[in-house]
Amino acid sequence: MKINTYIASAIIALITLNSCSKDDPIPVIDQEEVGSARLVFTEVEVEAHGDHFHYNDFAGAEKDSINFEGEKFLPPVGAHMDLEVGKTYRFQLRVFDFAGRQSQKTFIEREDQHFAFWLNAPADAVKIIYADKKEDGTRVKVGTVGYITVLKATNSFNWRYIMRHLNPGVKTSIDVAKDIQNKEFTKFGGANDIDLQFNMHLVAEHHH
Repeated sequence: MKINTYIASAIIALITLNSCSKDDPIPVIDQEEVGSARLVFTEVEVEAHGDHFHYNDFAGAEKDSINFEGEKFLPPVGAHMDLEVGKTYRFQLRVFDFAGRQSQKTFIEREDQHFAFWLNAPADAVKIIYADKKEDGTRVKVGTVGYITVLKATNSFNWRYIMRHLNPGVKTSIDVAKDIQNKEFTKFGGANDIDLQFNMHLVAEHHH
């Protein structure tokens, strides 16, 4: 009887642990277990369509990327990126495990608990919108892909991209259009899945 009692207690404890862990804001991807991440920027053409825009690829478009590796997801020493005023760029987040397999789709599949924040850009320097899609074509706002329009030139600054794993129900309090650059992002309870930082310079056309 004592053995059965111990077994029953262990089962109850295991069930309790599992039920609690589902609600905890544990990052989907532990940065220490991910091999690398990459942000890719590709220039696109913007075409107005009534109350919205289409973003089209074109031949000869500028394309650049920056990689983040190691336990702290650091970019290469001295790495920086320039984006030009008046241009629009598609950004794409790529996350890889140590086998080189992409895993950023996890964020889209669980879009109700994920949202990315871009921090530290000077006020009114950029406009950012998100354009994520699930495999069935459903449009969602997560921040693994989107468009950045450069509005004015700036000095170099340390741009920070954070993929936030939100507590259940928190995302409904986020304005998915206005909070993308909200420096008070920690008020949206949760934990950071990805935290990337790199040097950015928004430059006038033909800057050298």
